[in-house]
Amino acid sequence: ATVSVLYWSFYFLLYNMGRIIADLPPMKAEDYAEFERSVKPWGEQRAVRRNQLYTAGAGAAAGGVLGWVWPVMMRRNTSMVGGFMALAFGIGGGVIGHTAGTTVFPDVAPNNETTMMRRLWWAKQCSADWEYKLPEDFVCSPFFS
Repeated sequence: ATVSVLYWSFYFLLYNMGRIIADLPPMKAEDYAEFERSVKPWGEQRAVRRNQLYTAGAGAAAGGVLGWVWPVMMRRNTSMVGGFMALAFGIGGGVIGHTAGTTVFPDVAPNNETTMMRRLWWAKQCSADWEYKLPEDFVCSPFFS
């Protein structure tokens, strides 16, 4: 029985692959804010991840500025050297900022699970006033086509 269930579920996935079940509108800023408030712990994780990324971005920006200021202003090198140093220091600052961000703002839930739950929540929000009707050519089983 398990083999046939796996076989027909695989057939169902292959047959309906690439078919759009629902074309949802994009989420707006207020929708993201409502998700963060209403769905725990995944909404909290989205806020945590945003803080982690802000910290990593601030570290990369600070490293890039320091990478240009130190060789050009303090050591009197050319701007070309400052540009290459800004690139290297920016990458290093991003790595340090990421490490600091994940240390200061620890994860509450996995990010891929948060994305899945956000999509599921948004589909539920959008489908609250839909009429559920399958298309005429939607095949659930090869026996009933």
